[in-house]
Amino acid sequence: MTLESSSTLVSLPINEVFEQLIQASTYERLLPEEANFQSKDEKQFSFKLSGMPVIALKIGRETAFNEVVLVADGGNIPFELTIMLSEVDSQTKIQIKFDGTINAMMQMMVKKPLTQLLETLIGNAKKL
Repeated sequence: MTLESSSTLVSLPINEVFEQLIQASTYERLLPEEANFQSKDEKQFSFKLSGMPVIALKIGRETAFNEVVLVADGGNIPFELTIMLSEVDSQTKIQIKFDGTINAMMQMMVKKPLTQLLETLIGNAKKL
C-alpha cells in the first residue's frame, strides 16, 4: 500500500530542513500533540496515538538534501516513510510517502488514520 501526503513549503533552506529531519528528536514537533513520543537515541524513536499500537521508527537511509527514509523498527507491519525534499526559491518543499506491506482487509482499516497522520506531519512541518 502506498499513500502520499500533500506537499508544503517550509521557509528554511533545504540543508537546514534536512539536518533537522535526520535527528529523531525533531519528530516530536511533527507528530500530533497527543502523541506519546519517546526518543531512544538520535536515530530511533517511537510514539503512540490513542487506539493504535506503539509505532517504532528509525532513520534508515539518508540522501543528502533530497530524502530521509524512516523504517519500521519491529512491529507486525513492515513499512517506510519517505520524506522527500526539494528546493523551491530558497525554501524547501516537503512531501511524505508511506509504503507498507498491508493486506487488503487491514488497508481498509488503516488507510484513513494513516492519511490523517501523514497530513498532520506535513502540516506540522512549518514548526521546523
